[in-house]
Amino acid sequence: MDTESKLLKILIEKPNSKEILSMALKLESKSNFNLKSDIEKLKGIWELRWSSSNVPFLSYSPLIDNLQILNPSQSNAMNLLKPRGVNGIIGTGIVAELYPINDIRVGVKFTRAGFIGPQIGFTKLKALAPIKKDQKGWLDITYLSYKLRICRGDKGTIFILLRRKDLKLFTKYEHFINNL
Repeated sequence: MDTESKLLKILIEKPNSKEILSMALKLESKSNFNLKSDIEKLKGIWELRWSSSNVPFLSYSPLIDNLQILNPSQSNAMNLLKPRGVNGIIGTGIVAELYPINDIRVGVKFTRAGFIGPQIGFTKLKALAPIKKDQKGWLDITYLSYKLRICRGDKGTIFILLRRKDLKLFTKYEHFINNL
């Protein structure tokens, strides 16, 4: 079994394993990601399965979906914490604009944050406030395959995310973001 396959298996079966970091570092050393040619491969829904951070909302939880929804062709994204099993844009969200910085670095400017509730009739309940103070960051994409993404944030945190094959949720995201 190759390194990526082993890492995928451990992320699903033992998301707190001490083996994860060393496997991620091995994959990063073999990466040939280039933002100019690979940017559209980032499009989709990514679930955070591991991070080097001790911050609770940056850690894996079996009860919460910690999602990053990326649409680079439209230069937008959303971090969404939602109850696991709910197939909708419901929970706590942060909306962001994306922009390329260099061959591996994606700039992130956070624009809105707050609560996103369910759809009642024709109205989507939401309390997303504009972020008044400039909140920017960046992510270096250090490894990317169809199933797995490894990146490093501007504060040094390593993130490992799995791609979710959920076209219905992505369509809901597009509708949501277009109606902000």
